[in-house]
Amino acid sequence: MEREYAVAVNRGVDLDAFNDDMIASTGAGAIPNRSVDIADPRLGSKRITHYALTDEEAAALRNDPRVYAVEIPPDQRDDIVIGLNATQTGNFNKTTSDTGAFKNWGLLRCNNLTNVYGTSNTAPSTDYNYILDGTGVDVVIQDSGIQQGHPEWEDADGNSRLVLLDWGSYFPGSMSGNHYRDYHGHGTHCAGIAAGKTFGWAKGAAIYSQKLSGLEGTGDSGTGISISNAFDAIRGWHNAKKSSRPATIVNMSWGYSSLITDVDNGVYRGTAWNYNSDYGNDNAMWAATGVPPYGRARLGYYTLNARVSTVDAEIQEMIDDGIHVVIASGNAYTKIDVPTGDDYDNTVSNDGNTYYYHRGSSPYDDEAFIVGSIDSNDQSGADKTSTFTNRGPGVNIWAPGSNIMSASSQTNAIGGSTYNEDSSYKQTNISGTSMAAPQVCGVGALYLQINKNATPAQLKQMMLDDSQSVLHTTNSDTDYSSYTTSLMGAPNKMLYNKFNAAQDGTAKNGMIVRNTAIKLRK
Repeated sequence: MEREYAVAVNRGVDLDAFNDDMIASTGAGAIPNRSVDIADPRLGSKRITHYALTDEEAAALRNDPRVYAVEIPPDQRDDIVIGLNATQTGNFNKTTSDTGAFKNWGLLRCNNLTNVYGTSNTAPSTDYNYILDGTGVDVVIQDSGIQQGHPEWEDADGNSRLVLLDWGSYFPGSMSGNHYRDYHGHGTHCAGIAAGKTFGWAKGAAIYSQKLSGLEGTGDSGTGISISNAFDAIRGWHNAKKSSRPATIVNMSWGYSSLITDVDNGVYRGTAWNYNSDYGNDNAMWAATGVPPYGRARLGYYTLNARVSTVDAEIQEMIDDGIHVVIASGNAYTKIDVPTGDDYDNTVSNDGNTYYYHRGSSPYDDEAFIVGSIDSNDQSGADKTSTFTNRGPGVNIWAPGSNIMSASSQTNAIGGSTYNEDSSYKQTNISGTSMAAPQVCGVGALYLQINKNATPAQLKQMMLDDSQSVLHTTNSDTDYSSYTTSLMGAPNKMLYNKFNAAQDGTAKNGMIVRNTAIKLRK
């Protein structure tokens, strides 16, 4: 029986020539020996086409040296779930409440070389000073949607910076008429951190919302765009406009995971183990092998990061087209290793299924920013990682993600209270790597304001070069259960915005910029 398979070829492979082989009446080698029907032409992709294949043909096609991946499209799979990388908390350390005139504390922290909070959760008496605001840069929030009309999207003249783009013009079919609303609140919150006028960094950037299917809130089902169409649309739009507005930076605070109820056995650094005979409980297994017990006691299942190779190929295509990509590392309490690392091939098995649990979750590519979360509490005055964040060599930059105040939508799943600037709207406080990623996205927009033609590799290198090595670390990559302090081999690179009042900065690269301040909580 045939099923729809997404087939991605390797970078540099001629997709047209490959497709000619697939639809020819005879095949050679791993190519099916028949004319294969195209299930989805993926006109917006240079590497991916969907074909109707039998499972046996799909397995054989994976051996073709031109092929990067052959997978059931993620929207059609039942072994993975798509989720938002954030959690609602009830203890707001640096704000104590989600009501009042509180700001995103990341603005102040990442505007300074040192931890100006010290051992206190109270902000010092100072301002957030900035000389760039992201004007001329396009910031895309790929998420649960963004609420129209929220005052956070206003520019200095009160005009909305939220652009209601018809994404449907860039893929076959159409976009839902209810695409531009947010019944979850997560996307609105991330947009506020990246580019809100009160809570965000890129206060002058144009904001775009791309709501993904599966991330909509309750009562909003079916209003998002499928994963395949979303990636095709964003590349098609970017390539159509990049001669006049070349700088596009995209925030992805979502990811895939596998949920399993039990662990039978596994392999750790080449050594096989059995759960019942080698470990008496989840915490012992976690400490020895890094399999996170998160959620099992409370929810009844382990949450494991899941990689989807065709989704990762979409990220590579975006980067190849010059789009800057920022991805939340995830909240699975897990180490992300790199292919050359000792833990990359660690596995667990359940009911005959095998899972690689130290490879992180898709979307993922090492050429993108993979962002870990910094906690609102300190470690003896030093910045430290949030307990929930993924970490390890696969994370390449860190930013504040715990107890972050930002905008929220009026109909949402994350709660909130009255927006301090206008009682008709909402704000709220959330923790997660979802909140850390848009800090990097927003600061990235500041860099792009004066470096509009920077490649993704150049922007990433500039921001990593400017980052600060200030995080507390245990200097171990195997202390799996020490999650309040361990980097687990991740680079010690804390986000830093150098475009602030510490520099006189009235001119940058021949461009005159303003020096402005907004008041932070005392």
